[in-house]
Amino acid sequence: MTSGKPLDTDASHFRCVLRFTAPFHDVDMLGHVNSVAYVRWAESARAAYQIDVLKEDVDGPRGFVVGRVSLSYFQPLRFRDPVSVGIRVARIGAKSFDFAYLMWRDGDGAVAAAGETAMIAYNAVEGHSIPVPDAWRDAVTKFEAIPPETPHR
Repeated sequence: MTSGKPLDTDASHFRCVLRFTAPFHDVDMLGHVNSVAYVRWAESARAAYQIDVLKEDVDGPRGFVVGRVSLSYFQPLRFRDPVSVGIRVARIGAKSFDFAYLMWRDGDGAVAAAGETAMIAYNAVEGHSIPVPDAWRDAVTKFEAIPPETPHR
């Protein structure tokens, strides 16, 4: 988000992927998935990443909060389309990091949306930001297909 780089639309860059069928409740009156559904899908992908990669409970004492959301939409998805939502860490700073997202239709690989969220590492018990834990940095480095940008801390 701060890098000014184009959005990542290469599905092979995303190792953490949620797969599902676009549900009816996400479809609007125009017959396509409503834009807010993509934000919810990104939220679900973040929870999976937090549990599976960072090994943190979503209701645990530390986690992260959203600082900024940016999504670009390329083509519509429709009810019952097979959907993939990829997520990866694109940047890690001192107290924040960026998730990159790619959302595409399985089968033909048509990219529906891509974007980023700026996340702030957070102590949920005390209610304040914290430095990105070293355990998260290590987990991300071991997991990601592409190393995240790491500006000077």
